[in-house]
Amino acid sequence: MKLDDLSSISQNQLLALSMNNNLSESKNGSDDIQFALVMQALMENSNQSSDSEKLQAVQAIQNTETTPGQRLDYMKMVLNQNLSSYVSDSTSVSNNTSILNLASQTSDEKMKRIYSAVDSASKKYGVDSNLILGIIKQESDFNPSITSSAGAKGLMQLMPENCKSNGVDDPFNIEQNIEGGVKLLKGYMNQYNGNLEMALMAYNGGPGTMQRRGVTSSEHLYKMPKETQNYVPKVMSYYRNGI
Repeated sequence: MKLDDLSSISQNQLLALSMNNNLSESKNGSDDIQFALVMQALMENSNQSSDSEKLQAVQAIQNTETTPGQRLDYMKMVLNQNLSSYVSDSTSVSNNTSILNLASQTSDEKMKRIYSAVDSASKKYGVDSNLILGIIKQESDFNPSITSSAGAKGLMQLMPENCKSNGVDDPFNIEQNIEGGVKLLKGYMNQYNGNLEMALMAYNGGPGTMQRRGVTSSEHLYKMPKETQNYVPKVMSYYRNGI
């Protein structure tokens, strides 16, 4: 199905699509992503479905099985975030609830540790878990052992000076790296009054570079190095749309 066809499909038809038996039988990444995109479009355009129908959609997504290597789990988080306003407080869905579910469901010990560490840092510093995952994806593609040519290390690619200032003794340790990276990011978010694009510019390019180049708003991204110009929209896309 093409997303262009969504406008011609009724709300109930889309909901039926989301609940059919093929949901649990989908085995390849392209089918799963297609399903996730349809579900996201459904929720973004939903004006008529009842709360109970939307809650059924949440449960369908949560019960979907994925095979190793698929990235539908990230789409689940995005979809759960979109659906959170449709369910009651007693069954509320949040990013942190979703990521804890992922941590409990995955058999990959590395990813289990990453999810758990992201959840912990997200709660501690009040930073959205999807944003943290987007940074990790762009910085290291979930490889905790990577070192860049500039000397940045680990999942969130921390420079030695940032490790020192944020209490990271071992940047290749998953928990320490994520804790230090999110602490650093939160500092930039506070510095730039919650402007995520500005915080990401600082995280990637450095606040000194921003100052030297006269970057005072997110519209000045074009003044930053090409790497940062590419970095910010990619992370924001992961954050908003899933990985």
